[in-house]
Amino acid sequence: MTYGTQILARSLSVATGGANGFMHGNLWQYHPRSDRHSKIACWGVFFDLMLRGNLLYRHVVDGKVAFGINHRMRDFQNDRQKDLDLVICRRSNPEASSTIQTFADMISAYNIVLSPQEQALLRGLPDIEISGVQTALVALEAKAAFTEFGKARPRLYDELNSSHLTIHGDTDSAIAAGLALINAADTFISPLRNPWAIGTQTTVINPHKQPANAASAIAKVTQLPRRAAVGQRGFDAMGVVLISCANDGSPVSLVTTPPAPQPGAAFQYDAFIERIDTIYASRFAGL
Repeated sequence: MTYGTQILARSLSVATGGANGFMHGNLWQYHPRSDRHSKIACWGVFFDLMLRGNLLYRHVVDGKVAFGINHRMRDFQNDRQKDLDLVICRRSNPEASSTIQTFADMISAYNIVLSPQEQALLRGLPDIEISGVQTALVALEAKAAFTEFGKARPRLYDELNSSHLTIHGDTDSAIAAGLALINAADTFISPLRNPWAIGTQTTVINPHKQPANAASAIAKVTQLPRRAAVGQRGFDAMGVVLISCANDGSPVSLVTTPPAPQPGAAFQYDAFIERIDTIYASRFAGL
């Protein structure tokens, strides 16, 4: 059983003011200039991986592996750099300026909402410390397409495509994992189209053509290159999560019906977690 997608939907249901406060004092469930959604998604991926009691779990228990956030990776060949949401890495000295010291600290930092069952599962895990990054083993990047899908599709593709290129340009043996978060709601309130205190003027609401918009975004993600072995180009693991977020304060829900990837499909979330787990066990058995 996995929990990451439920954690994502539950957490995004809570509107926040962002790390430094959004303009005009507004609270938003999703803001395109915030990384909260991507950090929650990647937190859930790492949580699900650890709950499997796998080789990664044993490496964490043995003190061999930790994690880093906002880690800058550099493509040596093309001199390109990119900050990755979360990396699983060999333990090194922690970043001195970081206010997040452990995996659990991310809960309050990003307003992650756990159920009582998930809280109990987290308490059963070892303390996972943040680390400086010397060698990345797994690099996770989550990107979203929530509205204006005509512009969002190519941006989603380009941002994710640059991720695996940078990861493998830095460390070819690293597992490049990408997660696409796609909105299936019929409408969406865009923070960028409502630059005033909500309620003081007429709210601009973006209409969507669903499920066609979500399906077109998923189709674009499936064009991303994937690789089957070290030395090739592409993502080692790629997942798609479909949610319904109107960004109006109503609960965010997970969408599991088509066009969402179905059980057994290559991009379905459980298959995504399984693939990362399997590749890690094979690639880093001698760590």
